[in-house]
Amino acid sequence: MASTSNVLTTILNVMTLLLGVILITGGVWTSVHPGTATLCEKTFAKPYLFTGIFLVLLAVLGIVGAFFRINSFLYIYSAVLLIIIVGLLAFAIFALVVTNKRIGKAVSNHRFREYRFRDYSKWLQKHVVTEKNWDNIKSCLIDSRVCLAIARAKTAKEFYRSSLTQLESGCCKPPGNCKYLFVNATYWVPPKSGIQSDDPDCKSWSNNQKKLCYDCGSCKVGVLSNMKHLWRKFAMLNFSILVFVIVIYCISCCAIRNNNEIPQPCHI
Repeated sequence: MASTSNVLTTILNVMTLLLGVILITGGVWTSVHPGTATLCEKTFAKPYLFTGIFLVLLAVLGIVGAFFRINSFLYIYSAVLLIIIVGLLAFAIFALVVTNKRIGKAVSNHRFREYRFRDYSKWLQKHVVTEKNWDNIKSCLIDSRVCLAIARAKTAKEFYRSSLTQLESGCCKPPGNCKYLFVNATYWVPPKSGIQSDDPDCKSWSNNQKKLCYDCGSCKVGVLSNMKHLWRKFAMLNFSILVFVIVIYCISCCAIRNNNEIPQPCHI
């Protein structure tokens, strides 16, 4: 008769198998329908596919080892789980370290702040907003319509009283030191005296709704800010996942013990 630990291991891995199949399906569908997929969606196709394949293989190891009581499979399964545990712990620490810096400069008389590259760690600057990655990131920003919310502001007074996110402040309007004149939330004109600032972002601004300030350094800073916020949230979520994987690891170890020819006491 199957032990509780074997049953639990089998059930958990059936759920993992289903998740893997869903990810593989999403990755394959995006790959075979490139014409209907955006650049942003194409960027995630391979990670979805590889993650799905990994989860399916891991789940098969767990299901076969637990259901058919084959310890050699469970040993491999448990070893992979241990590697995942170490990886999750290392990532949580790393994410907290590289995101542990924030300054930001308040814009006079406005309810939003503007940020600069120096407000973020060197690692994020070198590995996130590189020229190689920026086209994909920009595509995702356009697809997600990050500037749609601020378009509701009809007057300059209404706009400046709104609380913009870092992404909206960096990607959807020209930098404050450019002194552009407000027409509407996503349409600005340069002052009659011309642009006095040397900030290259002043020239990068475009009233084309698919360009706006997406090529501005301030937009890249907004992405860094958003990335930092997401990473810190994920680091907290990562801890919950870590605890869950440790529990699965303990159950798999217990299943190994229960599969021995001479049963040893196990309380799971």
